[in-house]
Amino acid sequence: MARQSLWVFDVQRKVTYKNLSTWYTELREFRPEIPCIVVANKIDDVKMTQKSFNFARKFSLPLYFVSAADGTNVVKLFNDAIRLAVSYKHNSQDFMDEVLQELENFDLEQKEEEVPDRAQHGDTESPSPS
Repeated sequence: MARQSLWVFDVQRKVTYKNLSTWYTELREFRPEIPCIVVANKIDDVKMTQKSFNFARKFSLPLYFVSAADGTNVVKLFNDAIRLAVSYKHNSQDFMDEVLQELENFDLEQKEEEVPDRAQHGDTESPSPS
């Protein structure tokens, strides 16, 4: 069950950054409280960390500059993301979390004797024509 949303964009590909706003709006429509972190990836060129990425500031979201190539800030990002997700799990007031928790606990593999008799519900099979 999702307890965290990481928004990763490639600092070298502007289109990946431009899509964040649309995706974020769609997420908030269905999951208004889920924590989000914005991740600027491919910061191998240090100049990229000097750029202003207003998306995170606009929505008051934490922003991490990472490099998957050399591992810069990757461990810190995931440690912080895990802490945030665990905190959210323990303090969530999000209705969707309650629904998802119920679905997670629902036993889909009911024993045959627990399934109501089909004849009681009018679901009898008619004999196939010969």
